[in-house]
Amino acid sequence: MRLLETDGGTQIAADQIPAILARDGIVLIKQGGVAEVRELLDTWTEPVDHPHQAGAGLTIISPREVPDHLENVAGFSRGLLSPHTDRSLHDQPPSLVAALMVSGAPDGGEGVLVDGARVLRQLRLDHAESVLAGLRLVTAEGARDVAVLDMRTGLIRIRYRDDDVAQPHSTYGPGDPAAEFRHLVRVTARTVHLAAGDGYLIHNHRILHGRAEFSGDRLLVRLLAKVKSGHPYAWLNRGFQRADS
Repeated sequence: MRLLETDGGTQIAADQIPAILARDGIVLIKQGGVAEVRELLDTWTEPVDHPHQAGAGLTIISPREVPDHLENVAGFSRGLLSPHTDRSLHDQPPSLVAALMVSGAPDGGEGVLVDGARVLRQLRLDHAESVLAGLRLVTAEGARDVAVLDMRTGLIRIRYRDDDVAQPHSTYGPGDPAAEFRHLVRVTARTVHLAAGDGYLIHNHRILHGRAEFSGDRLLVRLLAKVKSGHPYAWLNRGFQRADS
């Protein structure tokens, strides 16, 4: 298995992963296996459970026959999955997401990554921090209302999704920072072609991820995790550094 910086050309050692995630938010995986990725995480993280998991923190993502109205299981369809934060409506989303392609689709299904720090840098050119604090993620039923940008800890944590389950809104009148956020997510999105054995490890509080629509079959394994307490980079569980944005 090869681990690469976000440029796709610079190889790193396993013990560099936390520092690279702290700096860039992304580590790319090439020629990897599920057991290798799990072993890599086990040395410094612990799994975070998910309702659809097949094992501790591990979910097998492939097309399933599900009712159209169950938008929250859109990941198990062949449709486009817009960039989002995993478990965005939960009080403590997992800080790390690893995704590894086991078998790719014959057409489409590319990964999509968005650097939330880059989005935030652009938003700050036009909006004061008090305005950005008014960005809220609101469910279709209005049952949940959480901050898109959580900046209470001295670090920044992004919670974002834009689908039938929840969408970003702004409590601030002049202008529309929520619409600008949506626009910046679209124009800064990066497409990642994932062959079998390819994947990525991302800081879930900073990097949004999704995928393109595809045809045929596609099987991807996702692992959710958080950094073990006491680890030098346990602060990643609270967000990313303001200097990055």
